[in-house]
Amino acid sequence: MSDSKVLCEARDGVFWITLNRPDKLNAMDLEVRQNLLRCLQEAQSREDIRVVILRGAGKAFSAGADASHLKMLSEMTLSDFEKLPKGVGIADIGMYIREMSKPVIAMVHGYVVGGGMELIQFCDMVFASTDAVFFQGEINLGIIPGGGGTQLLPRLIGDKKARELIYTGRRLTAEEAAKLGLVNAVCAPEELEKCVMSVVEEIKQKSPLAVALAKKAINAVYELPLSKGLEYEQLLFQRALVSEDGKEGLRAFLEKRKPVFRGR
Repeated sequence: MSDSKVLCEARDGVFWITLNRPDKLNAMDLEVRQNLLRCLQEAQSREDIRVVILRGAGKAFSAGADASHLKMLSEMTLSDFEKLPKGVGIADIGMYIREMSKPVIAMVHGYVVGGGMELIQFCDMVFASTDAVFFQGEINLGIIPGGGGTQLLPRLIGDKKARELIYTGRRLTAEEAAKLGLVNAVCAPEELEKCVMSVVEEIKQKSPLAVALAKKAINAVYELPLSKGLEYEQLLFQRALVSEDGKEGLRAFLEKRKPVFRGR
């Protein structure tokens, strides 16, 4: 396996991104975050890519922040924050994931901790193996989540349960995470990729433009009041309707044939 800390590979319309520090449980230092963002940007720029899958090498998805990063944080003053690299924090990468036109699916196993836990919250879907352990544990270090956890977790699983997990740092099994809606499905480790690919193949059959517009519309739930969200949905619906794919899909339905979508 390559010695790169993040691996990128395109296969059959799917862009695979692998966090590749198995000896460190894929803890994310600055280099990992920079390379992860570059991989995401490459995936976004490629017209042949339909879905992005994010995973970890070795025994875990990600143990969160790298020990060297934690040491640096322990020595910082408030003024030092202005000197940190901009645009490569977990929340920055997460917002890039949310703004991508392509669905990003997290395929997780083993530990999903801290920044790793926050990263998956930004993804469109999460599939977990039965051995996955989810852990927003910053409170145990005397700090709070700093990569989006306090903002996303309440939106994803509800206010009261999010408070419980963040205040206590309690761990969740994959099954518990699924019951809370944090995970789409739980699969046996040897079946995890098959579970993910079954959904990926379904998405690949749809219009890329419609999927991208649907993602934009769903993301608006977190930003807009209902009345404005409905207006925004109508604008995106109209854009889909007058697109080549929209017309092709409707014609194919009326003609009782399979549509041929081109992403336009």
